[in-house]
Amino acid sequence: MVLFIPGIAFIAMSAVSAPCCHKVAADVVGGQDTAATEAPSYLLFWRSPEQAPDLIKAIGEQGDGQTRLLGFGVPCATFVQEKQIPDSIHQAFAVARQRNLAVMLHFDFHIEWPNRPDLWNWFDPNKPGYNPNNRRNVEWFCWDGPPAKARYLNWGEAQKMPPPVCFTSKAVRAEWTRLIHDVIAPPLNKELALLEREGKGQLFAGILVGSEPAFDNYNHTDPETAKLIATDGAPTGQLGYRALLDRGFSKDHPPADIHHALGEIIQETVAFWCKAFAHAGLPTQRLYPHIPAGADLETTSAPVASAFNSWSRPGWSTYPVGPLQHDFQTIYDELRKHGSPTWGGVEANAGFPGTLVDWESYLAWHYNHGANLVAVNIGATGTDLPALLEKSAFSPEALAAYRKFLKGEKLQEKLISADLPLKRIRSKMDTLQAAFRRWQAAGRDPAPIGHFVEDRPPALLQANKLGEAEALIDEAIKRLDEKDDERK
Repeated sequence: MVLFIPGIAFIAMSAVSAPCCHKVAADVVGGQDTAATEAPSYLLFWRSPEQAPDLIKAIGEQGDGQTRLLGFGVPCATFVQEKQIPDSIHQAFAVARQRNLAVMLHFDFHIEWPNRPDLWNWFDPNKPGYNPNNRRNVEWFCWDGPPAKARYLNWGEAQKMPPPVCFTSKAVRAEWTRLIHDVIAPPLNKELALLEREGKGQLFAGILVGSEPAFDNYNHTDPETAKLIATDGAPTGQLGYRALLDRGFSKDHPPADIHHALGEIIQETVAFWCKAFAHAGLPTQRLYPHIPAGADLETTSAPVASAFNSWSRPGWSTYPVGPLQHDFQTIYDELRKHGSPTWGGVEANAGFPGTLVDWESYLAWHYNHGANLVAVNIGATGTDLPALLEKSAFSPEALAAYRKFLKGEKLQEKLISADLPLKRIRSKMDTLQAAFRRWQAAGRDPAPIGHFVEDRPPALLQANKLGEAEALIDEAIKRLDEKDDERK
């Protein structure tokens, strides 16, 4: 999940490409397999192992155990949970064997690291971990700094976190290598060997590598996050200059296209993680990066192509919004450029306000086009968005689609009508988002008008009161336009 605007539930995405500004490392240009389809295929839910019995009961089907499998995925904040990782892995696989469920593991290497001030505290000598050299381990706002003191994210609710990781930091990369080789791989390889001896190797769905790595741009964010940044008096602007410096760029030698250069660093970083897993003995055909499909480069600097490398299959978040609201053509086009490898929708849910696609068509956009894995997400921050995602993921429509897939039946894709009110509302949401960004770029605060659409539209959409929701969005756009006219 990249960017959530309260009341709009908008993930900032657009299909953008740019010319290459320098050679890409060999590890990031290829792909390990080119099969468009391959058994088994997985339907997963990001749920704890303890919730496995409830998941089985809710879905009512588990597949045939060989070609189509139901399963669960276990997220792990790797830095924070380092000491618990071996036990967590063993527990997850024990439940998988006991319940005949597939299991996937997710390792985050760059979002959650509050317990490692020894790597990020460059600015407060009165707190643990202080070392001024840590400024090289976090991201910078410009060629001369300042380094960031915090990161701001909104996955349903704006939050402040430790500074963003510098993906190119040698100290950070040494820790990533240690965690993968010494902490994660030993218990995981032990469990995989046990599955193979038992003839149950298909129960291992794979590893989700990273958590939508991006270079934040605080000139392009939502009103709630912008308000939090302003309250803290934190800098705004594009992050990523520390990584660019590490890769040989400078004020006197800037990249021809900053977002493309940062995108290449993201791709190379994901390849670094996947290569480390491969060298630790994990199968490359079970590794999936976590890239937001069609991400807006102005916001994340993470192009859809950054999911491809020589050490994994491609994997994306596939929420049906932005350029993915009508179909997954953005993904299909990129897959064809790379030989049509098997891929995964590693963070998925059709349940955002204003979604145009039905659940069966949504699953078909994956499985009918070469995906062998869909992992349904219901996690977010705050209370409203998680509730909305959960309600959709376990709705009668969704359950019927899951069961159809797990029974081996062909999923049907329905065309989205151009006259749908929801399609019109989505277009107006995009217009509103563009206006918010225009205000932020001009140094103006759109939060008061943002709050105007913060609460009511989602509730109205859920109640199918589309006319009232559209009227509120129209009013917000009108207010923004009127304020623009006043300044002329």
